[in-house]
Amino acid sequence: MNTIRKFAVLAVVILAMVVGLAALSAGAADHLDAPTVRTDGRLDINDVYAFTHGDNTVLAMTVNPAAGVLSPTTLRATPGARYEFNIDNDGDYRADIMLFIRPEKVRPNGTQKVNLYWKDLVSGKQRRIAAGMSDTNLAIKTGGWFYAGLRDDPFFFDLQAFRDQVGGAGGSRMFCDANTVDFFTGFNATAIVVEIPSAQLTNDGNTINVWARTTAKGGATFDRMGKPALNTVFIASSDKNAYNNTKPADDLATWGGRFSAVLMLFGGYDQATADTITGLLLPDVLTLDTSSSNGFVGTLNGRQLAEDVIDFELGVVTNGGIPNDCVNANDATFMTAFPYMAGPH
Repeated sequence: MNTIRKFAVLAVVILAMVVGLAALSAGAADHLDAPTVRTDGRLDINDVYAFTHGDNTVLAMTVNPAAGVLSPTTLRATPGARYEFNIDNDGDYRADIMLFIRPEKVRPNGTQKVNLYWKDLVSGKQRRIAAGMSDTNLAIKTGGWFYAGLRDDPFFFDLQAFRDQVGGAGGSRMFCDANTVDFFTGFNATAIVVEIPSAQLTNDGNTINVWARTTAKGGATFDRMGKPALNTVFIASSDKNAYNNTKPADDLATWGGRFSAVLMLFGGYDQATADTITGLLLPDVLTLDTSSSNGFVGTLNGRQLAEDVIDFELGVVTNGGIPNDCVNANDATFMTAFPYMAGPH
């Protein structure tokens, strides 16, 4: 693919993520997006991250948008509730390994025990590899660390300025004016973070595909997410639950036509180009080269916590007209050690 085509593809990927933030009635990014997830923030996946730390891979998801305000601060512990990291290590977009969390009921004193399981989906064997109280760094028996608890929401962005200047709300807030503010300042979320040796996740190579899924009663899919905001941008509200219930391996066949149509509308692409771009957007997974320290910005390799994806997105989508939103970092400093997200407010 030549340089111009690569830039065009990246621009549309970013456009998808930026436009997704405009759907404010449904929440920002993937916060409280689909109809079902609005019924229980505990199972609503806000964001998914995948990045390397030395010889380890870090997998993280946040749930409970605006925890303590719009959502609870604990995980759902009803029968069937489960929080999953699905890992494909042979390139067929079907999970080969699953790391999943089963929380226990919240105790009278407000504490909650959490259990981390490893499941080999080829053999069907599973084992518990970590257990303990939430809001605590827990050692994994096979190496690594596990954390589930309240943290600062790592998403940062001047949402109101975007809504007024790009999203069509028509308000007066301008980017980089005296009123510039990170909309997510002071917001918490419940974070689930696992750090594990990369060699335990990979197969013959270094690349894995990762997506998160939550399940409710009976193991039914409640939410799923890989790349940021694809569901928000490309899928109509009436189809969002169906999209969440689609397996990544079936994404292209099921939703490819919808994605191509939206791409032609957004970017004026011809059918062939829209189909090519759709093939890069779907399946809806984060692809991570575990031998690389690169992140999402510029290379679409996993997703790191501190990346200012919004500045990059605004610059590309507006062809430099809006170079940044002047919110250049999270409202709280990320940790350099596990669990990496800033502490709660």
